[in-house]
Amino acid sequence: MERYVLDITDSYERFICMDSDVGLHNYITFPEISSWGNEQFVITLENIEINMYEDIWFSPILNQNPNSIIATLLKEVDINQPECIFTVVLKRARVLMDKRSVFMLLEKGGENHYHSDDCGFDIGDKYIFLAGRSADYHNTMVWLTIIATGKLFLEFDEFDIISQSIELENNITIESAKALNKAQELFIDLKKRDFDALHLNNIQSPFHDHSYLSRYFSYSENNNIAIKSHVIDHKVRFVLF
Repeated sequence: MERYVLDITDSYERFICMDSDVGLHNYITFPEISSWGNEQFVITLENIEINMYEDIWFSPILNQNPNSIIATLLKEVDINQPECIFTVVLKRARVLMDKRSVFMLLEKGGENHYHSDDCGFDIGDKYIFLAGRSADYHNTMVWLTIIATGKLFLEFDEFDIISQSIELENNITIESAKALNKAQELFIDLKKRDFDALHLNNIQSPFHDHSYLSRYFSYSENNNIAIKSHVIDHKVRFVLF
C-alpha cells in the first residue's frame, strides 16, 4: 500500500478544506496532552476534503505511484482551466509539524474549555488552524491553533483517497454524507471516553483570539507567517490582554 507525504508548507491554506459542500463532517484527533513537548506534533484528520487541482499537490503522488487513483481522476478534469474543480476526501490523514505553541478550544454541551501550551515563537514561524469534531469525545468540537517551525506535511495512504468533486459533480452526496456522519457519531459514542480525563489547564490565552493573533502574523492564501517574536516570561507564564 502506497503512503504519501506531501510538503504543504507553502500551500496549506488552499490545500486543506475546513468545510464540505455536501455537509460531510471532518474529525480531529489530537495527541495526549501529557505528550505535548517540543518534538514533532501530529494531528489526525478523518473525512477531510482537500484540493487536488494544482501540480504541487498531485505531481508528488504521480511520481511515486503513476497508478494512483489520482491519475485516473485527472483524466476527467482540465487542470489548465483556472475554474477547474478537483477535490478528494481522505478517510484518514495526518498533519505533521515541529510545533512551538498550541492553543486549543473545545466546545462540549454548550460550554467552552481551553488548553494553552504557550512556548513562544520566532519570526518566520507559521501557524495552521484546524477545526472539526472530536474523533474521541462525543458531541465535542475542536479548534486548534498550532504554531510550528520548519515544514508542514500531510501524510496519507492510497487506500484512504476517495473521489469527491470532479468539476460540478459530487461523488459523495448530501444523503450519503448524512449517513457517514451518523455512523461516525455512533462509533465515537461507543468509545465512552471520559472528557474530564483530558486534564485541561483551562487557560484562555489571548492567542485564542484571532484579532490578537493577527498582531503577530501576516496572512496570505498560502500560509501565515510570524512577523514578530513572542517570548515567554517564565514569571508570568501567559500573556494577558
